[in-house]
Amino acid sequence: MTPPRLRSLIPVVILCALLSACLNTTPGRDVLQLNNVGRIPGINSAGGAVVVNGVRASYANYEGSTLGSRADGNKLLILGDSILAATASRYGGAMCSALVPLGWSVAVEAEAGQMVGFGRTVLKDRIYEGWNAAVVFLGTNYGGSAKNYSRDLTAIVDALAPRPTLLLTASLFKPVMQDVNTVIRTVASKYPNVAVLDWGTASAQPGLMNRDNVHPNDTGRQVLVGSIAAALGNAPVGTGGCLPSKYTDDSLVTGDNTMPSSTLVGQSTVPGSSTIAPQMTTTTKMVTTTIAPSVVTTVP
Repeated sequence: MTPPRLRSLIPVVILCALLSACLNTTPGRDVLQLNNVGRIPGINSAGGAVVVNGVRASYANYEGSTLGSRADGNKLLILGDSILAATASRYGGAMCSALVPLGWSVAVEAEAGQMVGFGRTVLKDRIYEGWNAAVVFLGTNYGGSAKNYSRDLTAIVDALAPRPTLLLTASLFKPVMQDVNTVIRTVASKYPNVAVLDWGTASAQPGLMNRDNVHPNDTGRQVLVGSIAAALGNAPVGTGGCLPSKYTDDSLVTGDNTMPSSTLVGQSTVPGSSTIAPQMTTTTKMVTTTIAPSVVTTVP
């Protein structure tokens, strides 16, 4: 009989073998060379040094256990604005490319120009679909009232509890964004199921952002997605897949730096399958998984 500890390592070894073609590493060095979005995120902790498109950077700092180690299933809901919309299937599917190999079944609900209240709208519509964990990045489009922002973010976190939930801090492209990040950390401190990924600090690294200092460039998107994947880690059970997004209207904001003009070359789910095909840039039909709700929640 295989010892329990050895059995627990087998999935990691298999995952590393399956994705080894995406890596270009040099023995004895502490820097990973990334080809597209091909790092094995979640195996190592966030904050590690990486090189993406020739740019050396660190993943966003995250303290605490991975969400995957605390979730009771693999169905993941991601809420955001234009920054996360740029990782959705309609822009190449960078988020699914990173998370599906880790076993997550992912829906990215993100639209350009949306404020924090958008998260409440999505949850009222989709909260009962059996989500096991969540990622929330809604702070960049700040209305100027810390009280209102705190109210809406608290309502989102309340609705998601007790699911493991990851909140991302916003880029500090203007001084008032410090207020946003203070609220995010304050709200997170009140909920044992909530953790914070410090994208605000990580995004300040050279070479990751467009000229507006708000939206990541292709390199920045890879660092962002890798940071989220590292914070999530491996899903506890199930087969990964890319779930359909219901919210895909990016018309609220227009501009050269808002949405990406190119898609990331990465990995996409194959139509009708949960397997991974490398080097695909087109959006494919997505795998749909139906899971009975595990938590009954009332959305404020």
